[in-house]
Amino acid sequence: MGEVEDLLQQFLDDRQNGHLLQQSIEGLQQLRGTLALIELKGAAELLDEMVALATDIPTHDGDERNEPLSALCDALFLLERYLDQARQSGRERPELLLPTINQLRAHRPGAPALPQSHFYPLPVAGLPANFRAGSHEPIDVKVFNRLRQMYQLGLLGLIREDGLAAATPLMQRALQRFESCLDSQIATLCWVAGAALEAIEQTPLALTAPRKRLFSMLDREIKRGAQGVGGSVNALLLHELLYLVALADGNCARCEDVRNAYQLPDPGFTELEIQNAFGRLRGPGVDVMHSVAEALREEITAIKDLLDLLARNAGDAEQSLETLSSGLERLWKTLSMLDLKAESKAIQAVCGQVAGWSSDAPQSLETLEHVADAVLRAETAVNHLDAHGEEGEGSKTGPDGFSEPLELKEARIVLIEESQAGLALAKRAITAYMESGNDAMHLLNVPPSLETVRGGLVFLGMSRAANIIHMAASFIRETMLERKQVPQDQQLEVLADALTSIEFYLESAERAAVATGDVLTLAEESLAELGYAVSESKS
Repeated sequence: MGEVEDLLQQFLDDRQNGHLLQQSIEGLQQLRGTLALIELKGAAELLDEMVALATDIPTHDGDERNEPLSALCDALFLLERYLDQARQSGRERPELLLPTINQLRAHRPGAPALPQSHFYPLPVAGLPANFRAGSHEPIDVKVFNRLRQMYQLGLLGLIREDGLAAATPLMQRALQRFESCLDSQIATLCWVAGAALEAIEQTPLALTAPRKRLFSMLDREIKRGAQGVGGSVNALLLHELLYLVALADGNCARCEDVRNAYQLPDPGFTELEIQNAFGRLRGPGVDVMHSVAEALREEITAIKDLLDLLARNAGDAEQSLETLSSGLERLWKTLSMLDLKAESKAIQAVCGQVAGWSSDAPQSLETLEHVADAVLRAETAVNHLDAHGEEGEGSKTGPDGFSEPLELKEARIVLIEESQAGLALAKRAITAYMESGNDAMHLLNVPPSLETVRGGLVFLGMSRAANIIHMAASFIRETMLERKQVPQDQQLEVLADALTSIEFYLESAERAAVATGDVLTLAEESLAELGYAVSESKS
């Protein structure tokens, strides 16, 4: 990417050298092939658009094509940030690239913008369009005009964002009436649109210009349906409205009905999560935030050392107070710049207190502890900021919406590592058992070790994996130790397959990978082959 960006910059300076542009296109094509190979769908599609735009740029064209060239350079920069975010989170979010893709398409004649639901997997062509019975009788013209005027008044308020709380009920009322007055296809479309409106109002969803245009398109579809104009339902409009429904939270009752009727797949993110991901994509990079956090940690460590000296009345008290005051001032200003407002205000308050201290009058331990509390609170916020940047959108949030504490995250990592160590120990013991001519002494500690791993998995909320470990331990204890049966080599291989699958599952959980269901199924099938079927349980 760096080489392609350098070539494009050189071409901007030397527009007569078409060879530079051709090299850039070849580099983009190579990048596209690489990203397609590792199945980064969104990144590969972005590079398709970049190649198409670069191919359309003629040489010897003066400054007329500076904007497309700048758009290509901007897209390369964003792609680099996007790949970094995908690596940190362990998965791709192609929706984050849609604005950049549409920006590139805007420079190409005849290339319309892609819809917001472009990456949402829902084949509208095969979906039923008659979930609502509708009416087989033509609607009265006066009634239709009145209902349409009601809808348009609400739509006008929606477009202007003027009194949204009043506009949406008006539109909802009109849509509900249309459901009973128009034919089945249009009635179903109005039903879905009503659910989408509910999602916008209650979730809430951002009321962007493309989303406003959807409800304008719906107005034209309603008019077409009322006039008896035949034809299939507007697939693009239906797809976009269903995408809004899929983004709704669990508080939207009508959305739940539509979601269940159409069996809508989960987008894998909420509106808030995707907006936060957009902010991170355009904000400081992970490496930058890590460097900032490291510098802040050094500053906080120095402040804690100074507080320790003051608490023990050691060193030059006047010099320590002066250094402490300047260090706290730098800290609260930096925290304020990072938008850590609560922590910044707390440090600013204690900074004011420290400014009034005198080296001649030693401060009480309680006063120093008050300053230390504010500093420790700032340290926790900085650690979370660093961890949040590394995790990207994969960071854990609790039911109250707050991110998982750093200490709990570290405990989770330690527990996963201990579980992996327990599994590795069990596998080594089984190998030793096989190599020693089936000496059961090597297996005595395996069931307790596996039960310890099982307890850790239960604590981590991985109940399905825990059940698999429990059954594996039962097989070793009951079959190989209590009954002293010597398993066949094939059975031991199957047992090793199950334990290896759990190892992979734990490693995937540590990396925030997503595809773990298949590997658990593999482990369950392996134990079932040994006669120890795992009871169904979700992890």
